[in-house]
Amino acid sequence: MKYFEDFGLGDKQVASSTYRVTEEEIIEFGTRFDPQPFHTDPVAAADSIFGGLVASSTHLFSIAVALTQHLGDKVAAVSALGFDGVRVLAPARPGDELGMRTETVGARRSKSRPDCGIVEGSSEMFNQNDEIVFRYHAAFLVLLRAAGEATS
Repeated sequence: MKYFEDFGLGDKQVASSTYRVTEEEIIEFGTRFDPQPFHTDPVAAADSIFGGLVASSTHLFSIAVALTQHLGDKVAAVSALGFDGVRVLAPARPGDELGMRTETVGARRSKSRPDCGIVEGSSEMFNQNDEIVFRYHAAFLVLLRAAGEATS
């Protein structure tokens, strides 16, 4: 288990696994949550500015969250506090293999929760060509080691 004290400024991690985007998943997710033709209809998508199906930004965010589960040890996270600077930098298409890397850019003790610290990370999701597809900055509330061990 990784606690607040285990995060150091500049620490970098790369997810141990990747995520393959499928046409079926793009269509299903798009149909349910972002019904734009370039997410739901291969024929219409071919005539769009993307020239084919692409994953929606909310789909990419979901994939990014899933990939963070493979960044190393499980984290004693209490809650996400927010996401800033969310950017879609390139389309994700069927067959793309997405990976994730993150860097710890901030870590401080919480003033309102003495049993926790706030960890900030800068994350980017990239495709098989190392092209950055999605980027964001996140803040999380993470238990201090003594608090985590007391709740085990």
